[in-house]
Amino acid sequence: MEYIDRRNTSSVKWDGLKKEFGEEDLLAMWVADMDFPCPDCVTEALKKYVETPLGYFMPPASYFEAVVQWEREHHGYEIRPEWICVTPGVVPALHWAVRVFSNPGESVMVSTPVYYPFMRAVEHCGERKLVKCALKRTGQAYEMDYERMERDIVAHHVTLYILCNPHNPIGRVWTEEELRRLLALCRKHGVMVISDEIHQDLVNPKLGRNKVTAATLGDYEDMVITMAAASKTFNIAAAQNSFVIIPDEENRKKFRTFMENMSVGQGSAFGYVAAEAALRGGEDWLADVLNVIYGNYEYVRERFAAECPEVKISDLEGTYLMWLDFGAFFRTEEELVEFLQRKCKIAMDYGSWFGGEGYECFARMNLATSRENVKTACDRMISQLRKR
Repeated sequence: MEYIDRRNTSSVKWDGLKKEFGEEDLLAMWVADMDFPCPDCVTEALKKYVETPLGYFMPPASYFEAVVQWEREHHGYEIRPEWICVTPGVVPALHWAVRVFSNPGESVMVSTPVYYPFMRAVEHCGERKLVKCALKRTGQAYEMDYERMERDIVAHHVTLYILCNPHNPIGRVWTEEELRRLLALCRKHGVMVISDEIHQDLVNPKLGRNKVTAATLGDYEDMVITMAAASKTFNIAAAQNSFVIIPDEENRKKFRTFMENMSVGQGSAFGYVAAEAALRGGEDWLADVLNVIYGNYEYVRERFAAECPEVKISDLEGTYLMWLDFGAFFRTEEELVEFLQRKCKIAMDYGSWFGGEGYECFARMNLATSRENVKTACDRMISQLRKR
C-alpha cells in the first residue's frame, strides 16, 4: 500500500497540527483517516464524472443499490433502498438524530471512553442531559456495564442511547451476545438506539469472528437506527457521504422532515460517485489495507511488549485506532502532553477527550499510515520512556 505525504494538501491531520496542538513539527497520528490513496476505482469514477457538466445532480438508484448490496453481502443486513437517508457525514447525522429522537428535558446515554462527537452532539443540542456510563475495565479489556446502565437509564430518564460498534477508541467489536443484551435492556426501558457503525468494515482478520450489525439481531426496526459510510472504510471522508438506515417509516419521516426543514440538500455529487465506486470495486483494496493496518498493530504491540511492557495496549479487534495506557509512567495529562508532544514530537488524541474518569494518561494512536511512521513513533516513545 503506497504511503502519501499529505503535508501541504489541506489535510486536517497534517496541516491542522498548529491549530490543534500549537506545534507544526509533529508526527501526525491523531485524526482518523489514512495516509494511503483511495482505491483506483474511486479515482477513475471521479475523473469520469468531472468530465461532464457539473450541473445539478440527481442521486442515482445505483448508489442505493450498491449500499443495499454491501450491507447484505458484508454484514448480513437486508435493507431496502427507501430506508436510506444520505447525510454529509455520521457526525452531523448524530447531531440531527439527537434533536429528532429525543425531547427537551430527556437524557441521552453514551458509554465512555467514546468518540468525543457523541458527547458534543448531546451537549450542543441544549435542553438534553448527557449521561456518561463508563465501560467496565478488566485489565486492558472493556465490557459493557449493564447493571449500571440500567440504573442510570431509570434514574436519569434516558430515552436515547448512542452505540459505537466497533467502539472508538478502545477497539472493541461487540459480540452478538453483548449486543442482544444491550438491545433487550433498551427495549425494556423504551430507549431508542442510534448505532454508529462507520468502522464496520475495519475488523482485525485475526479476530476469528465477524462484526455484528445491531439491527440484525431481532425485531428492532422501530427503535434501532444504523449509521455507516464508505468514507472510513475507503479513506474518502472528503467526499462527505454517509448513509443513515431507518427501517421504521415514522422515524424515517421525522428524520427526513428535519433535514428538509433545514434545507439540507441531497449531498455532494462527488460523494455519491465516490461511495458507489468504492462499494462496487474496492474489496481488494480493503483487504490490502487491513493487512497493513493490523500488521502495524502487531508491530507496535510486539515492540512495547519486548522493550517497554509497562505501556499497556488494548486488543485491537476493530478500527485502526490503538488505545495506549501510559499510566505506569505519568499521573497527569500535562505530563503526557510533555512526553508525546515536546519530547517525542508526536500528535495523538488524548484520553481525556473521550470522556470518563481515569483516562488522563491514555492516548489514541492512528495506525493507518506507513510502517516507517509507526516505527519512528515507537522509536521515539520507547527511547524517551527508557530514560525515565
